[in-house]
Amino acid sequence: MKLTVVARSPHQKACGEAVCAGWRREVGPAAIGHVKDDGSAVCCWGWRHGASLRAAGRNVLVMERGYLGDRFCWYSLGWNGLNGRAWFPSFEDDGSRFRSNFELHPWHDGRYVVVAGQVPGDASLQGRNLTQWYADACEQARCYGLPVRFRPHPQALRRGYTLCPRQVELDAGPLNESLAGAAVLVTWNSNSAVDALLAGVPVVVMDGGSMAFEMAGRRIGDLVRLDREPWAYRLAWKQWRLEEIAQGLPFRGFHADLLRS
Repeated sequence: MKLTVVARSPHQKACGEAVCAGWRREVGPAAIGHVKDDGSAVCCWGWRHGASLRAAGRNVLVMERGYLGDRFCWYSLGWNGLNGRAWFPSFEDDGSRFRSNFELHPWHDGRYVVVAGQVPGDASLQGRNLTQWYADACEQARCYGLPVRFRPHPQALRRGYTLCPRQVELDAGPLNESLAGAAVLVTWNSNSAVDALLAGVPVVVMDGGSMAFEMAGRRIGDLVRLDREPWAYRLAWKQWRLEEIAQGLPFRGFHADLLRS
């Protein structure tokens, strides 16, 4: 099966070139170029372009940032959706991949609740404006009996959006410092929920697009502490370094039936 990779910016091209090299090793022809009406699978960065290609009936491999660790060093590759709505191949593992790269901290209690914001207009929000939800979530989070903090996404802050609800403390420091004292993190579907789980902070997630959804409470007021290891071990196989992609490792779990669906 042929793969056409659409890549524009330098980081997209770096990942796209690695995808082409790995695909050729494990599957078939691949090249960076323009999408043609030839039935080939398409690889692109993010879901904005990917959604339109999928709606047109193409099988789409979505390149995105990773979920664990330094997201600028790891890349995710998911089929026909974004994050938790994508299909990822399965790999057998004893946890060594996760343990050699990341750390899982014990559950801990905290002094406050964090409501985590997201980048306005991000593709993961599927067109939602979360301004009112932030206000409602901060109010509902008082049910934990702890102070509530609102943490805007750093990119939202850089764009001038704070969106901090009234009578709620603004939390704009480093994420690791915020999580160190957090009792629970509440978010729509931000990847900060993954960071929170690794740090030992229970999460409440409202949307299934989050990679933390299976480990999260569904309603504000929940305090869920499940066994995180199986989830973390699987997640470590949903992201790759560029050299691993170029070696074809992500495509060894590839199923040709996917491209015939």
